[in-house]
Amino acid sequence: MKNFKLIGILILAGLLRLYHNTSVALWHDEAFSALYTRDYSWTEMMHRIGLDVHPPLYYILLKLWTYVFGHSLISLRGVSTIFGVLTAWAGYLLVKKITKSDKIALFAGLLLAINPFQIQYSLEARMYTLGTFLVLLSSYLLLRALETNERKFWLGYAAAAAACLYTHYFLFFSVAAQVLYLCYILLKAKKWPLMLNAVMAAAAILVLYIPWIGSFLVQNQRVAAAYWIPAMDRWSVPGTVWKMAFGGQWTSHSLLVIAAIVGLFLLYYYFKKIKDDSKILVLLGLLFPFIASIAFSLRSSIYLDRYFVFAALFLIIIAAVSIMQIQRYAVRRTLISLVVVVSLIAFFKNWKELDISRKPGMAKASEAVNEQFTKDDKIYVGSPFVFFTFKYYNRTGIAPKLYSAGSLETIPHFSGTALLTNGDLILDFKEAKKNDNVWLIWTNGFGSSKPNVPGSWSIISEREYEDAPDFKGKIVITRYHVN
Repeated sequence: MKNFKLIGILILAGLLRLYHNTSVALWHDEAFSALYTRDYSWTEMMHRIGLDVHPPLYYILLKLWTYVFGHSLISLRGVSTIFGVLTAWAGYLLVKKITKSDKIALFAGLLLAINPFQIQYSLEARMYTLGTFLVLLSSYLLLRALETNERKFWLGYAAAAAACLYTHYFLFFSVAAQVLYLCYILLKAKKWPLMLNAVMAAAAILVLYIPWIGSFLVQNQRVAAAYWIPAMDRWSVPGTVWKMAFGGQWTSHSLLVIAAIVGLFLLYYYFKKIKDDSKILVLLGLLFPFIASIAFSLRSSIYLDRYFVFAALFLIIIAAVSIMQIQRYAVRRTLISLVVVVSLIAFFKNWKELDISRKPGMAKASEAVNEQFTKDDKIYVGSPFVFFTFKYYNRTGIAPKLYSAGSLETIPHFSGTALLTNGDLILDFKEAKKNDNVWLIWTNGFGSSKPNVPGSWSIISEREYEDAPDFKGKIVITRYHVN
C-alpha cells in the first residue's frame, strides 16, 4: 500500500507541475537554456556557457534531452518537471532514512509535491529542480555512507555532491552544509575507517570539479565586478521564508513577520523533538545558505529569493517531521489537513494572480511579426531582455538586431553578452534605408524603455502585450515605414 501512496504523491506532483505549464511565455533566463541547446554545437555551447555566470551540467542534460524531445516549450520545461517530481521522491527517501517512518516520509514527500515555491521553479527551463533533486539525493547518500561506511555510498555521495557544484553556484552552500555535518559526525565518532572513506570522498569531489575550476574563477570575477541583484533590507529574510512556504509574491509586512516567527518556532520545535544527529544535517541545509549568502552580501549582494529553492527543501522537511511529532491525533490530523489545503489554495491563488489569460507575453507578441512580415523587413529589438526570447519564437527567417548605444564590451554581462556578438547589434537606427519597413520590439519591463527612433519613421501599426509576472512589463511591437 505504501508504494501506491508514494506513486500517488508523485503523480500529483507531476500533474501540478504540468498545470498551465506552457501558459506563461518563455522569458529572458529561459531563453539562455533554449538558445544554448538549439543554436550552438557542443563546442560553441560550452564556450558560451563559460562566458556566462552558471555551471554547465543542466545545459548538458537539456541538450541531450532535446535530441529526443525537440525544442518546444513543453519539452524545454519537461526536464524541470521531471526533476521536480524526482525531488519529491528524493525527499521521501531522505526523510525515511532520518525518521525510520514511512508515514512521516510520505507526508514530507506530499508537502514537497504540493509546495507552491517548489512548483514555481519546476515550470522554468532552468537548473533549479535539478539542483533540488541533487541536494536531497546527496544528503541521503551521505547518511547511508555514514551509516554503512560502504564505498558505493561514499562514491555515490561524491558524484552527487560534485553534480550539485556543476549545477548552480548557490549549491556550494548546500554542499558546505553537508561537509560541516560530516565533520561534526567524524569528530564525534572518531573512527579511522570512516574518516578514511570520508577523506577519499572529499578528494573525489575535488577531482571531479577540477575541470571547471578555471571557469568558476573567471565567472566569479565577472559577478564580483558587476551584477544586478539589489541589496538586502530588513524584509529580505522574512520575505524569503514567506515564499518558501507559499510561493508567489511578497505580502504585507505583518504577515511576513508572522511567517518568520512561525519559521523560528518550527526550528526550535524540530531541534527539541528530534534526537537523532541527522537533525543537524537538516538544520544546516536550511540555515547555512542564509548565513553564507548574508555574509557574502556584505561585500556584493548575492541574496535572491529564488536561490533559496534549495534551502527551502529542508524547511518543508522540518515542517513535515515536526507536525508528525505531535502526539494528539486530532491536532496532528488537523494540522496535516490545514497545511495541505493552504498549500493548494496558495498554488491556485498564485496562478490566478498571474492573470495569464490577459498576459501572453512574447508567445503572442511574436505572432504579429511571424504572421505579417515580408522578406525585406528589418527587425530591431530595443532590449536584451526580450531579444533572446524573440529569437526563440522568431519564425521569419530574418535575423533580428539588438539596438545598443555602444559595442558589445559596454553591455553588462548579465544582459546576455554570452549569447551576443557584435554582429547581433545595431548601433544606429540610421542603418535603415528609405522605404524600408522596420519592426521595433521593445519592453517597459526590467527597467527598460522605448528607444528613440528617427523622426522620419512613421508608425504603420503598434500592439502591446502584457507579460507575467508583472515585473516583466509590456512587450510592444511597433511597425514603421522609413520615409
